[in-house]
Amino acid sequence: MEKLYTVEDIAKMTMFTTRTIRNHLKDGLLTGRKIGGQWRFTHEDFKKFWDQGCVGENIKSEKKQEVLDFMDGIFAEYTGEIQGCSIIDIYRPIELAIKLRDELIQLTDTDDSHFKRFSYEYDESEGKARFILFGHPRYIGEAMKILCGEEVG
Repeated sequence: MEKLYTVEDIAKMTMFTTRTIRNHLKDGLLTGRKIGGQWRFTHEDFKKFWDQGCVGENIKSEKKQEVLDFMDGIFAEYTGEIQGCSIIDIYRPIELAIKLRDELIQLTDTDDSHFKRFSYEYDESEGKARFILFGHPRYIGEAMKILCGEEVG
């Protein structure tokens, strides 16, 4: 059975608010289906949403602010936990970058008690994928293993 994401899941993975996600639904940038009155999204719905240019630019802008906020100690949503932020640039073809992004989506979606988020953007002119990881050091370590092509386990 295919995993379905909620509005809250999509918000968590993009670092958008649930209100912003609902606005994207209303504007048609994000598609999904209602099940029992609740929006649900497939992995493919999420990928299509993420791959849109305007969404990517909004994510890019918000990610820069998130990194600045992290550096300034403004990450109040996660007070009291060990927190990390890493920026990783990988110079690879877009197909590999998308594969890595999809693997990180699955890692980020796992159920555990640690917070974890990431952002992704691809610069075709440079052939560069940029991943910004936020989360507990265990999550960042597991994400780094994926990005470096190591077995996670």
